[in-house]
Amino acid sequence: MKELGIFLAGFASGWVVRSTVDSSRGLAVSGVSAVFGTLERVRRVLAIEKEHLEDLVAEGKAKHDAKRRRASQGVVASVTSANGSVASVRAA
Repeated sequence: MKELGIFLAGFASGWVVRSTVDSSRGLAVSGVSAVFGTLERVRRVLAIEKEHLEDLVAEGKAKHDAKRRRASQGVVASVTSANGSVASVRAA
């Protein structure tokens, strides 16, 4: 009878341990899945922000180039004469 009690106690404790391990495994798998989901969302947000930054850089470069073209079409240069007077000359 004592052996049967020990067997049942061992069987029950093994059952509890196995149930705990299976449930913790499911929890771990859920955690890993959540991490992958979070990483996917972070990558998507970073891609959107990168695209936005690239648009800003392209727009800024285009604006800078337009100003340079406008300035080169109507350049005003200062010329110092031999007597020290300064004259502005507009390039044609």
